[in-house]
Amino acid sequence: MVRLDMHKIKGKSSVSKRKEESKGKETPVAKKNENSEFEKFSQLVLKNIIDDNVPPTPNNFQIYFEKLLENKPLSFRKKINEYLEIDDVNSNEYRAKMEREIREGFTQVKSIVKIVSTVYKNLSVMRQIVKKRTSELSSSSNQLSVENVLVALNEDLEKLSNLTQKQMGTLKSHYDKTVEILKDVEDEAIFDARYGVYNKKYLLVTMQKELNSVKQYNHKSSVLMVKIKDSVLDKVVNSKEREMLSRNIAKLLLKTSRRSDVVAHFGNGIFTMIMKHTDLNSAQKASERIADLIYATSFFIGEKEFETDIELGIMPIDPNYSIEETLSGALEVLPKTGKKLEPYMIGEFSDTLEE
Repeated sequence: MVRLDMHKIKGKSSVSKRKEESKGKETPVAKKNENSEFEKFSQLVLKNIIDDNVPPTPNNFQIYFEKLLENKPLSFRKKINEYLEIDDVNSNEYRAKMEREIREGFTQVKSIVKIVSTVYKNLSVMRQIVKKRTSELSSSSNQLSVENVLVALNEDLEKLSNLTQKQMGTLKSHYDKTVEILKDVEDEAIFDARYGVYNKKYLLVTMQKELNSVKQYNHKSSVLMVKIKDSVLDKVVNSKEREMLSRNIAKLLLKTSRRSDVVAHFGNGIFTMIMKHTDLNSAQKASERIADLIYATSFFIGEKEFETDIELGIMPIDPNYSIEETLSGALEVLPKTGKKLEPYMIGEFSDTLEE
């Protein structure tokens, strides 16, 4: 079992009890000042978008909003986040929830078919038993009426068997159709159910869209890759516990990411974060936050505390290079990083540019 000891996580202290107790109902003047402060911040967000020559779409406004919010005082960020929590409706989260429910439904369907199949096998066995007993009675000197009853019973069982076979054929047809439909849904899935983040397919599609956006509008975006070192995972014998360690890393990535960031499982326990409108300097700061958060978190297997070590690689999303080259650059530097090495590294592109 793995659990987190969140008492060690670094961060700023919470608001004091005295301050909480002193809170009363907001006066109209205070509310007006608060709204004015929000309006000024919104104007600042719009100004930065225009200055960077980026289209003021709702998505870009959200990205800049979250980016500039990081530099604001804690009290202001807290108030804004309270509004965002109420307002935030992410359709992809609903879709991920739907996919989990469909998978569960698929499991239930398979269980039902398995039970029905078992019942059918039992009926077949019963039929063979009755046939055997009928044969035995036919060769004996029993009364004719008893033999006739057994023959009639055998005929009834034969009818039941034929009916059951027909029903099973119909059920199998429905089952095959259900499998086909669910397979189509699975092919369109964007969610990795094991780790609670997006899957590789969604990562590549989103990254290609961001690359196209960078090409068109010339803003800065970055990619970050994280994985637990193999030397750490090799010490964990149980595969479920190894997976749980990686799952907890994914949770911490989600905890430290912005709403506009995309956290996905690239494969083999490697997680990728697309940071939109984020230059390398900001990506390095994000890497430091992630490393601090993970190293300040205690991981337990059973009652024993487990020391972890991670690899971190960063790459800019460059319009001159493909997403494959970008990801390869981050993958290449991963083994060179760690707690006793460089905490993170910026990868390099190959010399071959896209035509």
